[in-house]
Amino acid sequence: MEKLARRFYRDHRKVLGLVTERSPGWGFPEAVRRVFGAEPRPGKAVRIGNRNFIYSSQSDNLVSFLPARWRDAVDGAKGRFPGCEKWWAGYPFITWVEVRANNDGTSGYLKLNAEVGPISDHDARARLIEAVTLAASAGDWQRIRFETKSADASRLYSRFLRMNSLVLDDIRDPDETEQKLIRLVTDFEPEIEMVGTALLQHLRLANNGN
Repeated sequence: MEKLARRFYRDHRKVLGLVTERSPGWGFPEAVRRVFGAEPRPGKAVRIGNRNFIYSSQSDNLVSFLPARWRDAVDGAKGRFPGCEKWWAGYPFITWVEVRANNDGTSGYLKLNAEVGPISDHDARARLIEAVTLAASAGDWQRIRFETKSADASRLYSRFLRMNSLVLDDIRDPDETEQKLIRLVTDFEPEIEMVGTALLQHLRLANNGN
């Protein structure tokens, strides 16, 4: 049996290699490399559309980063958010794009996520979520919405983007993946800007209150 297996591999290794090269997910790492550069280091600034982003990390199916506007807003009050020091980029917020395959193994979708992390000061976490929620409600931002009870003391992670995915016809195609990754991120530029403004205003008020 082992000899037959070796012979089968020897006779068909070109075909097997082609299948491996076209396995689902292979287009995503190349697309990420094109957008963020080869082997980027955490903290690298990258321009996508009209906004700057700070690279955090990546795996086979996702890449994480932080809008520079959010980082700048938080930096002045970074010590106010303990509990996130070792979470993603070390900030109370993170964004990432992930790729998912459909059952056919060829098509799939990209999804942009944004999340508030495990701030150990539950009151500070609740106020941060409330600030973004109120700003989104005041401006009728339909694509920003926290789940009910996101600010509860028992919650550590709370995502808040909606209608946040794009279909991929072929997840193996790095060209399509790159184009739609950029499109997905740039399409949310207004929401990214709004959250940055809400953060800045909230943190200024918090600092003035101390």
